Amino acid sequence: MKLCYVLPQYYKNSAENFFHIANFLSELGKQVELYVVVEHSDTTPKINNVKKIFILDDGSNSISNFGRLVRLVNIYFELYKKGVTVYFARASLTGVLPLALANRFLNFNRASIIFWSCGQDVVPLSFSPSKKNIKRIISKLLAWLAFKVINYLATGPELMVDYYHQYYKIPKHKILTLYNDISLERFYPLSVQKKAISKEVILGINKKVMLFVHTFNECRGVDLLPLIAKNIKDKKLNVIIVAIGRPGDYSDELDQKINKDNLQDYLLNLGEVANKDIAKYYQLADLFLMPSRGEGFPRVLLEAMACGCPTLSFGVGGVANILPIDTIKELLIPLDDENQFVEQSIKLINDQKLLEELSQYSHQKAKQYRTENIVDMYIDRLSDI
Repeated sequence: MKLCYVLPQYYKNSAENFFHIANFLSELGKQVELYVVVEHSDTTPKINNVKKIFILDDGSNSISNFGRLVRLVNIYFELYKKGVTVYFARASLTGVLPLALANRFLNFNRASIIFWSCGQDVVPLSFSPSKKNIKRIISKLLAWLAFKVINYLATGPELMVDYYHQYYKIPKHKILTLYNDISLERFYPLSVQKKAISKEVILGINKKVMLFVHTFNECRGVDLLPLIAKNIKDKKLNVIIVAIGRPGDYSDELDQKINKDNLQDYLLNLGEVANKDIAKYYQLADLFLMPSRGEGFPRVLLEAMACGCPTLSFGVGGVANILPIDTIKELLIPLDDENQFVEQSIKLINDQKLLEELSQYSHQKAKQYRTENIVDMYIDRLSDI
């Protein structure tokens, strides 16, 4: 098989989940003739087992949208002449649309264009004339166009297949079920002793730790963290919430609430942490919090589970497919039942025996998503195209 994979970004200090993809592509390249297109990069990508890497924007010279379109069309035909007939674009409209348009209108649809998309858009669309709203409207229109001109949509897990079929009317035979992967070499549990040492060395504490890792947006549920912290404070628990995230619409308010309610000893805001450095925080955590109001296939769950950290989440996106079935009763909360989420977080952190049991289930389930398994899944699905 000959495959072209379009990666939106490759930043060595990226806090986003795109950082995982380089490892995945290295494994994929062992089984296919692989070409990679990187849209934005701040360094020369280090991806093993790749035939050739194309970089559209390395930071030294910016590229216009028209320039990007022309470059991608040229890459499409350069690789097509080499026998590449499968083009996979990961979560990038600017990456997939030029390929899909070139394939459909300039090459008589002779190749297969696959677009990975996975997420619930839960923020209401506004038509007020702000730059942010206009950008969202344009993105919506481009997404609609992309779904029309691609050959296949790739998403996962199974609940997200139903979501795209229901809300975007994409026929199920045009949707490929593909999972996210996790490197078990980077993410793994620590022993009880090493975990305690990590808490002392990294955070300077000997408390139980609840961990949040996501963007500091209200749709990601970061507004629940101060509520949980207040409960911890009121109940005088030896617990702290560690919040890690990219800047978002709730960043300022989070800091304000910490200061206003004197939560400094109960809610620690570490801000943004590069993904290459994130594993140590999962390894010292006792409970992972993901109060998102909308998701798809959140890789943060895989990161936490692989480190043996139970994940308390709302029942959104594909979360119910990802969590171990034996943990659903304790770890999956009905969407918008915020009180139950807060109460359950306190219940779980106080029950060490239950945490240990949930940890074992979580770590075991994470093994199913190991990179090698997911590469085999891709090979199997893409070979049938």
